[in-house]
Amino acid sequence: MLSLLLLGMSLVFALSACQVSLTPVQQGSQLPVGQVLQKSSQAMQKLKSLAFSLTASGTLQGTTQATASAAGGTTPAPATATPSATASATPLISLSFNLAGNGQQSLTDGRQALHLTLNQTTSLAEITIGQQVYLQNPNGQWYVIDASRLEAAGGNLLAGWKPDTNALLALALHSSITDHGDETLNGQSLRHISAVLDREGLRQLLTSNTQLSNLLGSQNLNSLIDHTRSFQATLDLWIDETQFYLHRVQLKLAMNADTSGLQTPIAGVATALLPPTLVVNFNSSADLSKFNQPVTITAPANATPTDDPRAIFQSS
Repeated sequence: MLSLLLLGMSLVFALSACQVSLTPVQQGSQLPVGQVLQKSSQAMQKLKSLAFSLTASGTLQGTTQATASAAGGTTPAPATATPSATASATPLISLSFNLAGNGQQSLTDGRQALHLTLNQTTSLAEITIGQQVYLQNPNGQWYVIDASRLEAAGGNLLAGWKPDTNALLALALHSSITDHGDETLNGQSLRHISAVLDREGLRQLLTSNTQLSNLLGSQNLNSLIDHTRSFQATLDLWIDETQFYLHRVQLKLAMNADTSGLQTPIAGVATALLPPTLVVNFNSSADLSKFNQPVTITAPANATPTDDPRAIFQSS
């Protein structure tokens, strides 16, 4: 599963220092896009705390063959379009999900809290304080485990949904940038900037997620990208031009991938059992707010210590 965001901050950092393909501003805005991004990079790096909310939805289909609409060709779809990929044969497997969550981070001491609801029915939560990670399973039971034990077991499954402002520093080198000018979002005028990723940008996007790399294996992940028949990946940013904080990031991805190049088992499943084509659609959005406001994150009472991540969710 893809890391949700805030991958956009890495784009801000990179764009502020790189030359990229740029479509000029459309309306209203006074500052050049490069200056907006540079100021945003500086402002976000100085943040002490923030709150965030997020939504995501996606589908994965495995089939014998597929076509992808708005996901390939020599001319990318507009950054404002929603890309989609569709199977052209009856899927052998079909999965879908939707997710909503919210949380807060103290960037000075690393404390962070995250609450998620999966498919409207399953609630999960995580609190990180130093090296201690507190996880709440769907039954409401809290467990505490050392962060190193989660890494040894393949990584924290919830970590991919927390904002990451330091990943994908090279992403801007593999993007076509469009400046949409000023737009009103939640009653505030914000500068809207979008990026359409090329194949190497897609590679940066996917390989930056440790959970995905642990699940597939780095060799398989790179092979999957190399054998992707067609794709469309867009990243959109909304930045205020007063304090230059990043207020919203949206990621949209559609891809049609050939699995024949996969060499090693994926999460214990032999690659020979996988369908020859994977069709992926993913849409996500994250809003940031409450910049530099006080954050109170405390450890849950009566959390059960464990060294085995499986025990946390097996009990549910």
